[in-house]
Amino acid sequence: MMHKGLNQLVCAATVNTRFREALLRNPAQAVAMGYFNHRFSLTPDEQELVTGIQTNQLEEFAAQVYCWISSNSDGHGARRLDVLPPAREMTRGQPC
Repeated sequence: MMHKGLNQLVCAATVNTRFREALLRNPAQAVAMGYFNHRFSLTPDEQELVTGIQTNQLEEFAAQVYCWISSNSDGHGARRLDVLPPAREMTRGQPC
């Protein structure tokens, strides 16, 4: 599975309020701390993506991750976050 670490990260944030709040407040620290005994295996590009997302809403965080994955189907190269539309536009059927 491509981007398994990103998938696990978003899933952990979905099921655990404390981890979600930590991820949204300080993504780099949340990734470094892990989720219980699990460490997230992120590529350097994925790490850059996660630490560059600035939002207080999990939906927007997940939407930015989804758009990045969609635009990087080969798993290489990070898409600039400043060109992504807000999550509310993405959820209205707008392309990433």
